[in-house]
Amino acid sequence: MVSYEELGRRIRERRRSLGLSQESLAERAGVSKETIGRLEQAAGTPALETVDKVSLALGTNVSVLLAERTCEEVAVLVAELPEREQEIARVMLQALSEHVHAG
Repeated sequence: MVSYEELGRRIRERRRSLGLSQESLAERAGVSKETIGRLEQAAGTPALETVDKVSLALGTNVSVLLAERTCEEVAVLVAELPEREQEIARVMLQALSEHVHAG
């Protein structure tokens, strides 16, 4: 499980990459600006419902924010594999993606 500090960092980075202020993200998510600030600063224990609202406002989902490894970390892991295993990983990830989107 990702730490609250890491969750806050991911929310802040995603918000900034989208060019959103804390206030605009709060408005999109239907929460207060203070709630966004507390999430980003890892102050307290956020309700899962709040994290869900914020993730949707960021154009992502809770599982992405709470994942043990980020997409970038997975990409690095795959890139470090030999070429044949990279292709196997690509095929497996593609199949997983199709399965998730179908369900």
